[in-house]
Amino acid sequence: MVITALMGLLMGVSAHARTVYDDTGAAVTLTAPAQRIVALSPAITENLFAIGAGSRIIGTSTSSDYPAAAQAITVVSDYQSMDLEKIARLKPDVIIAWQGGQSPAQLAALEQLHIPIFYQRVRTLTDIPSSLMRLAQLTGLEVQAAPNIVAAYQKITLLRDAPQPTLTAFYQVWHSPLMTLNHTNWVSDALKRCGASNPYDAMPLAAHTVGMEDVLQHQPSLLLSATPDGTADDSLALWTKWPDLPAIKLNGLIYTDADAMNRSTLRTLDAAVKMCTDIANVRARL
Repeated sequence: MVITALMGLLMGVSAHARTVYDDTGAAVTLTAPAQRIVALSPAITENLFAIGAGSRIIGTSTSSDYPAAAQAITVVSDYQSMDLEKIARLKPDVIIAWQGGQSPAQLAALEQLHIPIFYQRVRTLTDIPSSLMRLAQLTGLEVQAAPNIVAAYQKITLLRDAPQPTLTAFYQVWHSPLMTLNHTNWVSDALKRCGASNPYDAMPLAAHTVGMEDVLQHQPSLLLSATPDGTADDSLALWTKWPDLPAIKLNGLIYTDADAMNRSTLRTLDAAVKMCTDIANVRARL
């Protein structure tokens, strides 16, 4: 029933002038489906390819390397700055920006170009397909995008019921200084769905530094790190100095694919499913 309604919503938007609400709830009005798009993050670029709009991207950001075709697109920004002159010369129909990915000053300058800006924002796993749906409406690619969006919602249902018992997890963003995440992101949502609890959920900053002694006091059964291709490396090696730590005793060191988990795309859902499997394997060793 839900999927039938979703298909109807995706396919029910006019092919002509349209107003689409971005992920922040702001209205973005175009005279026609977007044909010339500037995508200001690797995740946005990947998501546009996922809905069939990759050929419409005329400008993107550094590290936009997936799929391979993205590497041929003109680069107009990096994590620190945007080339406003280059963006203006490209004459895009719309700019898609990552809310929180650029500084307020950069975004204020971008708005001075008087080009429609669509903001993407993802905080939970279910936000991923809903954001893709809005991008499909923006580009008029509802029919092409519908199968991938429906499949994404179906994949999320696999993660709906958190298994028991809940295991304490420390998600290590960086080792020096030691950094982790709070609850305002899809990684923490994935952990919760996998039956893991983040002791730093309530911290005020999305990413923040913590002390090693404090982490040890929480006695985590899981230590997680995002690495290239999810390959085990030495990023969690510092914890092996404490052989009585539950995560060490249970072999609870888990590595997830950095690009897949960190970019909030369809690949993130695959990474979340694998994370749940890895966590289940640790739970089985209790």
